[in-house]
Amino acid sequence: MTNTYGFSSAPSSITQKAMAAAFNLEEKERRETADLNISFYYGQQEQSLNLINDDVDPVILNLTKPIIQKRCSLLYSRPLVREWEGPAGSIAAVEQVYKDVSIDALLQQADLYAELTGSSLIHPYPRDDLPGGLGLRIYDATAFSVLGNDDDPATADSVDLLRVVDRLVDPKISGRQMPQVERVLNHQIWTSEAVVFYEGEQLIASEPNIYGFLPFVNFCGEEVLNQYVGWPIANLIRQLNNHINQLLTHLSFTIKMQAGTPIVLSGFSSGETVVVHPGRALNIPSGAAADVLSLNPKIEETLATVKYLEDRIYSSSAVPKISIEGGDADKTHISGTQLLVRWYPLMGVFYEKSVRYERYELQLANMICAILDLPAIEAINVIWPEERMLPFSPQDETLERDIALNIVTPVEEVRRRQPGLTENEAEAELQANKAINEQNQPDPVLQEVPSGAPASS
Repeated sequence: MTNTYGFSSAPSSITQKAMAAAFNLEEKERRETADLNISFYYGQQEQSLNLINDDVDPVILNLTKPIIQKRCSLLYSRPLVREWEGPAGSIAAVEQVYKDVSIDALLQQADLYAELTGSSLIHPYPRDDLPGGLGLRIYDATAFSVLGNDDDPATADSVDLLRVVDRLVDPKISGRQMPQVERVLNHQIWTSEAVVFYEGEQLIASEPNIYGFLPFVNFCGEEVLNQYVGWPIANLIRQLNNHINQLLTHLSFTIKMQAGTPIVLSGFSSGETVVVHPGRALNIPSGAAADVLSLNPKIEETLATVKYLEDRIYSSSAVPKISIEGGDADKTHISGTQLLVRWYPLMGVFYEKSVRYERYELQLANMICAILDLPAIEAINVIWPEERMLPFSPQDETLERDIALNIVTPVEEVRRRQPGLTENEAEAELQANKAINEQNQPDPVLQEVPSGAPASS
Protein backbone atom coordinates (compact mmCIF):
# COMPACT_ATOMS: atom_id res chain seq x y z
CA MET A 1 0.00 0.00 0.00
CA THR A 2 1.39 3.42 -0.97
CA ASN A 3 0.48 6.73 0.67
CA THR A 4 0.86 10.32 -0.55
CA TYR A 5 4.42 10.45 0.77
CA GLY A 6 5.49 7.57 -1.47
CA PHE A 7 6.10 5.11 1.36
CA SER A 8 4.63 1.66 1.74
CA SER A 9 2.78 1.72 5.05
CA ALA A 10 0.32 -0.08 7.29
CA PRO A 11 -3.40 0.36 6.74
CA SER A 12 -4.13 3.98 7.58
CA SER A 13 -6.96 3.04 9.94
CA ILE A 14 -4.64 1.12 12.29
CA THR A 15 -1.98 3.84 12.15
CA GLN A 16 -4.51 6.59 12.82
CA LYS A 17 -6.05 4.61 15.69
CA ALA A 18 -2.58 4.07 17.18
CA MET A 19 -1.82 7.81 16.98
CA ALA A 20 -5.17 8.63 18.56
CA ALA A 21 -4.59 6.07 21.33
CA ALA A 22 -1.22 7.62 22.20
CA PHE A 23 -2.82 11.06 22.61
CA ASN A 24 -5.85 9.79 24.50
CA LEU A 25 -6.21 11.65 27.82
CA GLU A 26 -6.41 8.49 29.91
CA GLU A 27 -3.39 7.02 28.12
CA LYS A 28 -1.34 10.19 28.71
CA GLU A 29 -2.29 10.13 32.40
CA ARG A 30 -1.26 6.47 32.59
CA ARG A 31 2.20 7.24 31.18
CA GLU A 32 2.60 10.29 33.43
CA THR A 33 1.65 8.23 36.50
CA ALA A 34 4.15 5.55 35.53
CA ASP A 35 6.83 8.20 35.10
CA LEU A 36 5.98 9.58 38.56
CA ASN A 37 6.45 6.10 40.03
CA ILE A 38 9.95 5.99 38.55
CA SER A 39 10.72 9.41 40.04
CA PHE A 40 9.58 8.26 43.48
CA TYR A 41 11.71 5.12 43.22
CA TYR A 42 14.82 7.23 42.60
CA GLY A 43 14.00 9.66 45.41
CA GLN A 44 12.68 12.56 43.33
CA GLN A 45 9.61 13.12 45.49
CA GLU A 46 9.64 16.83 46.38
CA GLN A 47 7.61 17.84 43.31
CA SER A 48 4.59 15.95 44.66
CA LEU A 49 4.44 17.87 47.95
CA ASN A 50 2.06 20.77 48.56
CA LEU A 51 4.14 23.44 50.34
CA ILE A 52 2.12 26.15 52.06
CA ASN A 53 4.87 28.77 51.61
CA ASP A 54 8.50 29.17 50.57
CA ASP A 55 9.68 28.78 54.16
CA VAL A 56 8.71 25.10 54.28
CA ASP A 57 11.52 22.56 54.04
CA PRO A 58 10.42 19.30 52.35
CA VAL A 59 10.91 16.13 54.39
CA ILE A 60 11.26 13.01 52.26
CA LEU A 61 11.16 9.39 53.43
CA ASN A 62 11.74 7.06 50.47
CA LEU A 63 9.81 3.86 51.23
CA THR A 64 9.06 3.15 47.58
CA LYS A 65 12.56 1.99 46.66
CA PRO A 66 13.19 -0.63 49.39
CA ILE A 67 9.70 -2.14 48.97
CA ILE A 68 9.94 -2.38 45.18
CA GLN A 69 13.51 -3.70 45.46
CA LYS A 70 12.30 -6.44 47.79
CA ARG A 71 9.54 -7.47 45.39
CA CYS A 72 12.04 -7.48 42.52
CA SER A 73 14.56 -9.64 44.39
CA LEU A 74 12.28 -12.70 44.27
CA LEU A 75 12.93 -14.10 40.81
CA TYR A 76 16.21 -13.02 39.24
CA SER A 77 18.44 -12.26 42.22
CA ARG A 78 20.97 -14.80 40.93
CA PRO A 79 21.70 -16.69 37.68
CA LEU A 80 19.03 -19.36 37.15
CA VAL A 81 19.03 -22.85 35.70
CA ARG A 82 16.52 -23.53 32.91
CA GLU A 83 15.38 -26.92 31.67
CA TRP A 84 14.03 -26.94 28.11
CA GLU A 85 11.84 -29.30 26.09
CA GLY A 86 11.94 -28.97 22.33
CA PRO A 87 14.18 -29.13 19.26
CA ALA A 88 17.88 -29.10 20.13
CA GLY A 89 18.68 -26.43 17.54
CA SER A 90 16.06 -24.05 18.89
CA ILE A 91 17.19 -24.60 22.48
CA ALA A 92 20.83 -23.95 21.54
CA ALA A 93 19.90 -20.73 19.69
CA VAL A 94 17.84 -19.38 22.60
CA GLU A 95 20.54 -20.27 25.14
CA GLN A 96 23.11 -18.42 23.03
CA VAL A 97 20.95 -15.29 22.88
CA TYR A 98 20.33 -15.57 26.64
CA LYS A 99 24.08 -15.82 27.22
CA ASP A 100 24.85 -12.85 24.94
CA VAL A 101 22.50 -10.49 26.78
CA SER A 102 23.04 -11.79 30.38
CA ILE A 103 19.40 -12.77 30.52
CA ASP A 104 18.93 -12.90 34.30
CA ALA A 105 20.21 -9.36 34.83
CA LEU A 106 18.11 -8.15 31.90
CA LEU A 107 14.94 -9.84 33.16
CA GLN A 108 15.50 -8.46 36.65
CA GLN A 109 15.50 -5.00 35.07
CA ALA A 110 12.33 -5.90 33.18
CA ASP A 111 10.77 -7.04 36.47
CA LEU A 112 11.66 -3.69 38.07
CA TYR A 113 10.14 -1.67 35.21
CA ALA A 114 7.00 -3.83 35.29
CA GLU A 115 6.55 -3.21 39.02
CA LEU A 116 7.05 0.53 38.53
CA THR A 117 5.15 1.16 35.30
CA GLY A 118 2.84 -1.83 34.80
CA SER A 119 4.56 -3.54 31.87
CA SER A 120 7.92 -4.12 30.24
CA LEU A 121 8.11 -4.95 26.56
CA ILE A 122 11.13 -7.01 25.52
CA HIS A 123 11.98 -6.51 21.87
CA PRO A 124 14.42 -8.85 20.05
CA TYR A 125 16.32 -7.01 17.33
CA PRO A 126 19.21 -7.93 14.97
CA ARG A 127 22.75 -7.72 16.37
CA ASP A 128 25.39 -8.93 13.93
CA ASP A 129 28.12 -8.35 16.52
CA LEU A 130 26.68 -11.01 18.86
CA PRO A 131 27.13 -14.77 18.33
CA GLY A 132 23.38 -15.38 18.65
CA GLY A 133 22.57 -12.69 16.09
CA LEU A 134 19.97 -10.98 18.31
CA GLY A 135 19.91 -8.46 21.11
CA LEU A 136 17.09 -7.79 23.56
CA ARG A 137 15.86 -4.27 24.32
CA ILE A 138 13.49 -3.28 27.16
CA TYR A 139 10.77 -0.64 26.91
CA ASP A 140 8.99 0.33 30.12
CA ALA A 141 5.35 1.41 29.99
CA THR A 142 6.21 5.13 29.88
CA ALA A 143 7.78 4.57 26.46
CA PHE A 144 4.92 2.96 24.53
CA SER A 145 1.20 2.96 23.88
CA VAL A 146 -0.74 -0.02 22.66
CA LEU A 147 -3.79 -0.35 20.44
CA GLY A 148 -5.71 -3.31 21.80
CA ASN A 149 -7.46 -5.82 19.58
CA ASP A 150 -11.23 -5.26 19.46
CA ASP A 151 -11.98 -8.97 19.92
CA ASP A 152 -9.25 -9.60 22.52
CA PRO A 153 -8.08 -6.43 24.34
CA ALA A 154 -5.38 -8.48 26.10
CA THR A 155 -3.59 -8.68 22.73
CA ALA A 156 -2.36 -5.82 20.58
CA ASP A 157 -3.03 -4.71 17.01
CA SER A 158 -0.16 -2.23 17.18
CA VAL A 159 2.62 -1.04 19.47
CA ASP A 160 3.57 2.64 19.35
CA LEU A 161 7.09 3.28 20.69
CA LEU A 162 7.27 6.87 21.92
CA ARG A 163 10.23 9.19 22.38
CA VAL A 164 10.22 12.90 23.25
CA VAL A 165 12.71 14.90 21.15
CA ASP A 166 13.63 18.56 20.75
CA ARG A 167 13.97 19.99 17.24
CA LEU A 168 14.82 23.38 15.75
CA VAL A 169 12.07 25.30 14.00
CA ASP A 170 13.02 27.23 10.87
CA PRO A 171 12.73 31.01 11.55
CA LYS A 172 10.77 31.35 8.30
CA ILE A 173 8.16 28.96 9.66
CA SER A 174 8.04 30.37 13.20
CA GLY A 175 7.99 34.00 11.97
CA ARG A 176 10.81 34.94 14.37
CA GLN A 177 14.36 35.97 13.66
CA MET A 178 15.98 33.51 16.08
CA PRO A 179 15.58 29.76 15.66
CA GLN A 180 13.10 28.25 18.08
CA VAL A 181 13.18 24.88 19.79
CA GLU A 182 10.01 22.84 20.04
CA ARG A 183 9.41 19.52 21.74
CA VAL A 184 7.68 16.84 19.72
CA LEU A 185 6.73 13.22 20.20
CA ASN A 186 8.36 10.68 17.90
CA HIS A 187 6.33 7.58 17.04
CA GLN A 188 7.57 4.21 15.83
CA ILE A 189 4.31 2.37 15.16
CA TRP A 190 4.55 -1.39 14.70
CA THR A 191 1.78 -3.40 13.12
CA SER A 192 1.86 -6.91 11.72
CA GLU A 193 2.29 -5.41 8.23
CA ALA A 194 4.53 -2.36 8.59
CA VAL A 195 6.65 -0.10 10.79
CA VAL A 196 5.72 3.57 10.42
CA PHE A 197 7.77 6.52 11.73
CA TYR A 198 6.27 9.89 12.68
CA GLU A 199 7.83 13.04 14.06
CA GLY A 200 4.94 14.83 15.70
CA GLU A 201 2.16 14.52 13.10
CA GLN A 202 4.56 14.40 10.16
CA LEU A 203 5.17 11.05 8.48
CA ILE A 204 8.92 10.45 8.17
CA ALA A 205 9.25 6.92 6.82
CA SER A 206 7.58 3.56 6.57
CA GLU A 207 8.86 0.08 5.85
CA PRO A 208 7.36 -3.43 5.71
CA ASN A 209 7.37 -5.52 8.86
CA ILE A 210 9.47 -8.45 7.65
CA TYR A 211 8.38 -10.64 10.57
CA GLY A 212 4.64 -10.50 9.95
CA PHE A 213 3.95 -10.20 13.69
CA LEU A 214 4.64 -7.81 16.57
CA PRO A 215 8.13 -8.71 17.90
CA PHE A 216 7.40 -7.81 21.52
CA VAL A 217 6.86 -9.90 24.65
CA ASN A 218 4.88 -8.30 27.46
CA PHE A 219 6.11 -8.80 31.04
CA CYS A 220 3.35 -7.43 33.32
CA GLY A 221 3.59 -6.13 36.86
CA GLU A 222 0.12 -7.53 37.54
CA GLU A 223 -2.12 -8.77 34.76
CA VAL A 224 -5.41 -6.91 34.29
CA LEU A 225 -8.45 -8.59 32.74
CA ASN A 226 -9.03 -7.48 29.13
CA GLN A 227 -6.08 -5.10 29.17
CA TYR A 228 -2.69 -5.39 27.49
CA VAL A 229 -0.69 -3.12 29.80
CA GLY A 230 -0.39 -4.46 33.34
CA TRP A 231 -1.03 -2.68 36.62
CA PRO A 232 1.91 -1.33 38.66
CA ILE A 233 1.91 -2.04 42.41
CA ALA A 234 4.07 1.09 42.67
CA ASN A 235 0.94 3.24 42.20
CA LEU A 236 -0.36 2.32 45.64
CA ILE A 237 3.06 2.48 47.29
CA ARG A 238 3.77 5.93 45.82
CA GLN A 239 0.44 7.36 46.99
CA LEU A 240 0.95 6.22 50.59
CA ASN A 241 4.59 7.33 50.47
CA ASN A 242 3.46 10.79 49.38
CA HIS A 243 0.97 11.02 52.28
CA ILE A 244 3.75 10.15 54.71
CA ASN A 245 6.03 12.78 53.18
CA GLN A 246 3.26 15.39 53.42
CA LEU A 247 2.64 14.65 57.11
CA LEU A 248 6.34 14.76 57.95
CA THR A 249 6.74 18.04 56.07
CA HIS A 250 3.81 19.65 57.94
CA LEU A 251 5.15 18.37 61.26
CA SER A 252 8.62 19.69 60.53
CA PHE A 253 7.27 23.15 59.69
CA THR A 254 5.14 23.27 62.84
CA ILE A 255 8.13 22.40 65.00
CA LYS A 256 10.17 25.01 63.13
CA MET A 257 7.52 27.64 63.87
CA GLN A 258 7.48 26.71 67.54
CA ALA A 259 11.27 26.91 67.75
CA GLY A 260 11.10 30.45 66.33
CA THR A 261 8.77 31.58 69.19
CA PRO A 262 6.30 33.71 67.17
CA ILE A 263 5.12 36.85 69.02
CA VAL A 264 1.61 38.31 68.71
CA LEU A 265 1.37 42.11 69.08
CA SER A 266 -1.95 43.87 69.77
CA GLY A 267 -3.28 47.31 70.86
CA PHE A 268 -1.15 49.37 68.45
CA SER A 269 -2.23 52.63 66.83
CA SER A 270 -1.05 53.60 63.37
CA GLY A 271 2.48 54.91 63.14
CA GLU A 272 3.75 53.37 66.39
CA THR A 273 6.93 51.38 66.29
CA VAL A 274 8.37 48.44 68.16
CA VAL A 275 11.94 48.37 69.44
CA VAL A 276 13.45 44.94 69.78
CA HIS A 277 16.54 44.16 71.87
CA PRO A 278 17.68 40.79 70.56
CA GLY A 279 17.70 38.13 73.23
CA ARG A 280 16.61 40.52 76.01
CA ALA A 281 13.54 42.71 75.74
CA LEU A 282 10.80 44.11 73.54
CA ASN A 283 9.79 47.80 73.91
CA ILE A 284 6.14 48.48 73.06
CA PRO A 285 3.96 51.62 73.51
CA SER A 286 1.69 52.09 76.49
CA GLY A 287 -1.59 50.22 76.13
CA ALA A 288 -0.20 47.70 73.68
CA ALA A 289 0.31 44.01 74.45
CA ALA A 290 2.72 41.32 73.32
CA ASP A 291 2.06 37.62 73.76
CA VAL A 292 3.86 34.48 72.65
CA LEU A 293 1.86 32.56 70.07
CA SER A 294 0.73 29.36 71.71
CA LEU A 295 1.47 26.44 69.39
CA ASN A 296 0.40 22.94 70.16
CA PRO A 297 1.91 20.69 67.49
CA LYS A 298 0.40 17.24 67.81
CA ILE A 299 3.72 15.49 67.40
CA GLU A 300 2.78 12.16 68.96
CA GLU A 301 -0.54 11.97 67.10
CA THR A 302 1.13 12.82 63.78
CA LEU A 303 3.89 10.27 64.31
CA ALA A 304 1.25 7.67 65.20
CA THR A 305 -0.49 8.41 61.90
CA VAL A 306 2.81 8.15 60.04
CA LYS A 307 3.45 4.78 61.69
CA TYR A 308 -0.04 3.58 60.75
CA LEU A 309 0.47 4.59 57.12
CA GLU A 310 3.91 2.97 57.14
CA ASP A 311 2.42 -0.30 58.39
CA ARG A 312 -0.26 -0.13 55.69
CA ILE A 313 2.27 0.53 52.93
CA TYR A 314 4.07 -2.70 53.87
CA SER A 315 0.96 -4.82 54.29
CA SER A 316 -0.75 -3.58 51.11
CA SER A 317 2.40 -4.28 49.06
CA ALA A 318 2.70 -7.81 50.54
CA VAL A 319 6.20 -7.04 51.82
CA PRO A 320 6.80 -7.80 55.52
CA LYS A 321 8.40 -4.87 57.28
CA ILE A 322 10.77 -7.20 59.12
CA SER A 323 12.20 -8.34 55.77
CA ILE A 324 13.54 -4.80 55.18
CA GLU A 325 14.26 -3.41 58.64
CA GLY A 326 15.49 -6.71 60.10
CA GLY A 327 13.50 -7.13 63.32
CA ASP A 328 11.15 -5.78 65.95
CA ALA A 329 12.54 -3.62 68.72
CA ASP A 330 9.80 -4.72 71.11
CA LYS A 331 10.49 -8.43 70.71
CA THR A 332 13.70 -10.17 71.70
CA HIS A 333 12.93 -13.40 69.83
CA ILE A 334 10.69 -14.32 66.92
CA SER A 335 10.10 -17.99 66.26
CA GLY A 336 10.44 -19.56 62.86
CA THR A 337 6.68 -20.11 62.70
CA GLN A 338 6.05 -16.41 63.34
CA LEU A 339 8.51 -15.50 60.61
CA LEU A 340 6.76 -17.91 58.25
CA VAL A 341 3.41 -16.22 58.93
CA ARG A 342 4.90 -12.77 58.29
CA TRP A 343 6.63 -13.92 55.09
CA TYR A 344 3.55 -15.68 53.74
CA PRO A 345 2.18 -12.72 51.69
CA LEU A 346 5.58 -12.21 50.04
CA MET A 347 5.81 -15.93 49.33
CA GLY A 348 2.39 -15.66 47.65
CA VAL A 349 3.77 -12.91 45.40
CA PHE A 350 6.75 -15.11 44.58
CA TYR A 351 4.64 -18.12 43.63
CA GLU A 352 2.26 -16.05 41.50
CA LYS A 353 5.06 -14.20 39.71
CA SER A 354 7.10 -17.35 39.12
CA VAL A 355 4.19 -18.97 37.27
CA ARG A 356 3.58 -15.90 35.08
CA TYR A 357 7.24 -15.18 34.37
CA GLU A 358 7.88 -18.78 33.35
CA ARG A 359 5.09 -18.34 30.80
CA TYR A 360 6.58 -15.02 29.68
CA GLU A 361 9.99 -16.64 29.27
CA LEU A 362 8.52 -19.37 27.05
CA GLN A 363 6.87 -16.66 24.95
CA LEU A 364 10.21 -14.82 24.71
CA ALA A 365 12.07 -18.00 23.75
CA ASN A 366 9.56 -18.77 21.00
CA MET A 367 9.65 -15.15 19.81
CA ILE A 368 13.41 -15.55 19.38
CA CYS A 369 12.83 -18.83 17.54
CA ALA A 370 10.24 -17.23 15.26
CA ILE A 371 12.60 -14.37 14.34
CA LEU A 372 15.42 -16.86 13.65
CA ASP A 373 13.00 -19.06 11.65
CA LEU A 374 13.38 -22.02 14.00
CA PRO A 375 10.73 -24.43 15.31
CA ALA A 376 9.05 -23.55 18.59
CA ILE A 377 10.17 -24.79 22.00
CA GLU A 378 7.56 -26.87 23.78
CA ALA A 379 8.18 -26.12 27.45
CA ILE A 380 10.54 -24.49 29.93
CA ASN A 381 11.14 -25.23 33.58
CA VAL A 382 12.89 -22.41 35.45
CA ILE A 383 14.57 -23.44 38.71
CA TRP A 384 13.59 -20.47 40.87
CA PRO A 385 15.57 -19.59 44.06
CA GLU A 386 12.75 -20.60 46.41
CA GLU A 387 15.13 -21.57 49.21
CA ARG A 388 16.21 -17.93 49.49
CA MET A 389 12.72 -16.66 50.12
CA LEU A 390 12.80 -17.20 53.89
CA PRO A 391 15.50 -16.33 56.45
CA PHE A 392 15.18 -19.86 57.86
CA SER A 393 14.08 -23.32 56.79
CA PRO A 394 10.85 -24.62 58.39
CA GLN A 395 12.24 -28.15 58.15
CA ASP A 396 15.26 -27.18 60.24
CA GLU A 397 13.11 -25.90 63.10
CA THR A 398 11.34 -29.25 63.58
CA LEU A 399 14.10 -31.52 62.31
CA GLU A 400 15.06 -33.16 65.65
CA ARG A 401 11.39 -33.79 66.50
CA ASP A 402 10.66 -35.28 63.08
CA ILE A 403 13.66 -37.64 63.30
CA ALA A 404 12.71 -38.69 66.83
CA LEU A 405 9.14 -39.46 65.67
CA ASN A 406 10.49 -41.32 62.60
CA ILE A 407 8.73 -38.90 60.28
CA VAL A 408 11.98 -38.43 58.34
CA THR A 409 15.33 -40.18 58.39
CA PRO A 410 18.81 -38.66 58.51
CA VAL A 411 19.44 -40.01 55.01
CA GLU A 412 16.38 -38.19 53.68
CA GLU A 413 17.62 -34.98 55.29
CA VAL A 414 21.05 -35.34 53.65
CA ARG A 415 19.37 -35.81 50.27
CA ARG A 416 17.13 -32.78 50.83
CA ARG A 417 20.18 -30.63 51.39
CA GLN A 418 22.10 -32.25 48.51
CA PRO A 419 19.53 -33.33 45.90
CA GLY A 420 22.21 -34.72 43.58
CA LEU A 421 23.13 -37.59 45.93
CA THR A 422 21.72 -41.08 45.59
CA GLU A 423 20.41 -42.89 48.67
CA ASN A 424 23.61 -44.96 48.97
CA GLU A 425 25.81 -41.86 48.60
CA ALA A 426 23.79 -40.06 51.26
CA GLU A 427 24.11 -43.05 53.61
CA ALA A 428 27.88 -43.15 53.03
CA GLU A 429 28.24 -39.42 53.74
CA LEU A 430 26.13 -39.75 56.87
CA GLN A 431 28.31 -42.59 58.22
CA ALA A 432 31.50 -40.69 57.35
CA ASN A 433 30.29 -37.60 59.19
CA LYS A 434 29.27 -39.73 62.15
CA ALA A 435 32.75 -41.29 62.35
CA ILE A 436 34.45 -37.90 62.18
CA ASN A 437 32.18 -36.48 64.90
CA GLU A 438 32.89 -39.45 67.18
CA GLN A 439 36.63 -38.96 66.71
CA ASN A 440 36.35 -35.30 67.67
CA GLN A 441 34.42 -36.00 70.87
CA PRO A 442 36.47 -35.04 74.01
CA ASP A 443 37.69 -37.82 76.31
CA PRO A 444 35.12 -38.11 79.17
CA VAL A 445 37.90 -39.20 81.58
CA LEU A 446 39.89 -36.04 80.89
CA GLN A 447 36.76 -33.94 81.34
CA GLU A 448 36.32 -35.32 84.90
CA VAL A 449 39.88 -34.47 86.01
CA PRO A 450 39.81 -31.47 88.40
CA SER A 451 41.67 -28.36 87.34
CA GLY A 452 45.39 -28.55 88.24
CA ALA A 453 45.31 -32.32 89.00
CA PRO A 454 47.52 -34.67 86.94
CA ALA A 455 45.69 -36.95 84.49
CA SER A 456 46.03 -40.67 85.19
CA SER A 457 47.59 -42.79 82.50
